[in-house]
Formats: sequence, C-alpha cells, structure tokens
Amino acid sequence: MNYIAFSGGVESRTMALLYGKGATAIFTDTGSEHEVMYAKLDEIEKRLIEIHDGDFRLLRLRASVPCGDEIVDSVESYALKSAFLPGARDRWCTRLFKIAIMDNFLKDKSDCTLMIGLNADEDRVGNFGLLANVNYTFPLQNDGLTREACVNLLKANGIEPNFPAYMKRGGCYFCPFKSKKEYAAMVHLAPHEIEKVRMLEENVQDKRNKYFRIRHNMPKMKDFIQIEKNNLFGDLSQYYDDDEYEQYSCGVFCHR
Repeated sequence: MNYIAFSGGVESRTMALLYGKGATAIFTDTGSEHEVMYAKLDEIEKRLIEIHDGDFRLLRLRASVPCGDEIVDSVESYALKSAFLPGARDRWCTRLFKIAIMDNFLKDKSDCTLMIGLNADEDRVGNFGLLANVNYTFPLQNDGLTREACVNLLKANGIEPNFPAYMKRGGCYFCPFKSKKEYAAMVHLAPHEIEKVRMLEENVQDKRNKYFRIRHNMPKMKDFIQIEKNNLFGDLSQYYDDDEYEQYSCGVFCHR
C-alpha cells in the first residue's frame, strides 16, 4: 500500500497529483490548524479524487495524546495543560501530534511505502519515524522536482495552495516558526485567530508568573497586536528585518 504524508502544501499536493492514483494521503490533524486549512483540505480532496477518477483517498488522523491525567486532542490543549509552549529547541508538537500519530497508524500495517514531500532543492531527510514495515521514499527528490517545478505543475492543474499571507509555513495557528510578518498579517487578516494566540500565550505561564512567548524575540502578543494596529500605515521595515525563522519550517509533515 502506498501512503503520502500530506500537509496540504506545495510538495504534498504535487506528490498526490503525480503519485496519488491508488494511494492514500494522510493528514495528521493537530487540532490547532488554521481554520482555512480545513476548508482547503475539503477542496483539494475533491479535486484530486476527480483527477484520479475516484482512485484516491485523503485520510484525516486526529491525535489523542496523554498529558498528565488527561487525554488531549490538540496542540493547544496540550500546551495549556502542560504549561509548555512548543519552540525551536523542543518541537514536541511535531513529535507528538505528527510523527507519533503517523507511526501509530502505520505500525500495524503490512509492508507499505510512505512518500515524504521533500523537493530536489532540499538537502535533508526530514523528521519522521523509522518503522521496520515502512519504506520511506522521497519521490520528488528522486525525480529531480524542485520547488519551482512543483508550483508550476500545480498551477497547470489548477490546484496550487494559495494560502493566506499568514500561512507561509507551519500548520498550527500559533506555530513558533511563523515569521513576524506572518503574525502581523494575522492581526489584519485573521483577527479572531491572533486573539486566540494572545489568550494562549497569556494562559501558559509557570508558578512564578514568568511570561512565556510564542516567539522568544517578539514582544508579548498583546503588545505586538497593539503595535500592528497603531502602525498599519507606518514603516516597520526595520522591526521585521533579520527574522531568523524566515528560512525554516517546523517539519516535513507541516511543510507548506
């Protein structure tokens, strides 16, 4: 059986387009995705089924993760329960809500193949499990398909992602790998979601009331939101310069 690690982004859509006939794409749902992601999943599933004459399946897996004496089904709930935000040094979100969920699904299957969406521009192997019954493959790299080539293929078939400006990378609405520019875009384009980010950041504190940040080099989200609102037409170019997360994403299962 062939499976595709599906994030909904450029590379995973390209894999589903080129190698998806007869395959099952797997979307591991963190329970904390942007609202627009769920709508776009329905759209791309319908289109890929049409492209493959019905011989395609998009499976959504929702996590159930132990956290203290409870079972939680979202990254947000885990962060609140554990008072621990994910970050660049500890990507527990990817490990617990992406990789482990994928592994738990595949471990009892017979020998199968999992296609990983790394393009020919990327010189890495990704962060995923190592199950004995799973053959991990990188078909885009093997076929020499760059990011640009993937985008062109998707455009030619009318299935390019076209995500909002605040979804350049990362799946969760409070992903630590979002850039300052993405969070700024959320202030203006998704105010209800940036308010959720603010509330989460304020509610995740330790007993000393020490403030934890969604991103360590940003102001408190409450202050950041106000800065953005007050400077809608101002020049904040210096404020956004040298964003160290600009070239990173949180993992191959979240890659946009």
